[in-house]
Amino acid sequence: MPRDTGQGEEADRALIDQLIADTQLYDSSDRLRELMAFTVRLRHIAPFNAMLLHIQKPGLSFAARPSEWARLGRKPKPYARPLVILRNFGPVEFVYDVLDTEGKPLPSHVFSFPTKGEVPEGWLHKVERRLLRERILVRWLDHGDRSAGHARRLSNYGDKRQLERFEVAVNVNHPPATQLVTFAHELAHIYLGHCGGDHKRKVTYRSADEALREVEAETVAYIVAKRTGISPRSERYLETYKGAFDELDLHRILKTAGIVEKLLGLPFPEKRIFKS
Repeated sequence: MPRDTGQGEEADRALIDQLIADTQLYDSSDRLRELMAFTVRLRHIAPFNAMLLHIQKPGLSFAARPSEWARLGRKPKPYARPLVILRNFGPVEFVYDVLDTEGKPLPSHVFSFPTKGEVPEGWLHKVERRLLRERILVRWLDHGDRSAGHARRLSNYGDKRQLERFEVAVNVNHPPATQLVTFAHELAHIYLGHCGGDHKRKVTYRSADEALREVEAETVAYIVAKRTGISPRSERYLETYKGAFDELDLHRILKTAGIVEKLLGLPFPEKRIFKS
């Protein structure tokens, strides 16, 4: 018996409405604007499919079918996780995030956080252990390229004898050099007081608008990264926040950069001593 198209569309709509309600992704105007911008950016993907991709992988910057990647001289990495979209006159087909492909180099402007430099093998694991001793939990995010990470406070002890607990989240799909900059940026948020106060750390809560918070944290990250031989494209990230530079407190920035360097074990040993 042929499928009733009208009833089928209603059933599909109900399933999608339930998916959106369960994920609670679009419960604010900011998140809706983010979805709209994402849909506009992925012009080669149907708008409805763009929403499905946005739900599956927050922070996704670009995705394409294997045949489309092949035309660019790239292919999905082994064991890369495919993303599902609906196919015309069929069930589903797979697309892959740009971070899950390999092959011919892509222009740096394709990536949201292009970073140059090498990170020693094993450094990330050492950082994770070091931060855990400081009651800072590292959370690895399986997100797209436009999502680097976040920092937040997990406790509110208010006790001078006890460290507050914090979380630093970092995109597991980014290359190590980009992850280093993310660690520096998010730790800066904590030690600049953007995530709340901490008596034992001598961190005072700093109330500031988003632009100033981002400029302060990224300036710390830029200093820390450059001093260890990593070159982030911080100027590109900060273009949105130009007006906040007038309020920068360089003393706080440089003091925080020193704290972050120590937490991350930076600069790397071979970068600590000038060699002629």
